[in-house]
Amino acid sequence: MERCTGKITDWLIKCGAIPETDRELYEYAIYSILLSLSPMLLALAIGALFGSAVQGVLTITPFVILRKFSGGYHAKSARVCFISSSLLLVLCIFLSSVIKCDIKLLVATILSAISLAYFSPLENENRLLSREEQKRYKKVVIKLLICFGLVELCLLCLGMTEWLVCISIGMMLTAFLQGLCIVKNLKTKLCCMD
Repeated sequence: MERCTGKITDWLIKCGAIPETDRELYEYAIYSILLSLSPMLLALAIGALFGSAVQGVLTITPFVILRKFSGGYHAKSARVCFISSSLLLVLCIFLSSVIKCDIKLLVATILSAISLAYFSPLENENRLLSREEQKRYKKVVIKLLICFGLVELCLLCLGMTEWLVCISIGMMLTAFLQGLCIVKNLKTKLCCMD
């Protein structure tokens, strides 16, 4: 990602679009944009490979939106993040094609939403939150969960259950990665006590 960011910045400087003195600022901005778009592009690409591009995007959308405010597990390197994200996306897209909209899905989605509402936001060692930010992020997560719940209700009423399943899986993925982070934090605390 850094190499790509550097090449784009070099190109912008060569074209005279930005001054060399602002290189660092633009590299950071381009990196942020690419980082924000990468999950969506990855989901689109993997979904397209399986003939399920829409399902890929619908699965990753709640994850990307919720994850920004809920926190959760972070890989140690960009390479590990990319590989694990790709594998998780393949699994989620596959699951979206085999899971049916039934009471088990409803229960799993509700439990995921409750977990996200209760534990959010989880802090990251790279980004500590103030008390005010924690309160605000929790409210945002709860509002987003309500919005996704309403979207799912509309999809259910419209008989678009295959899309509902994708959104549920995206919410469950967010809760799962948050759960991994909680377990990791508990393990770290227990090890420190010994």
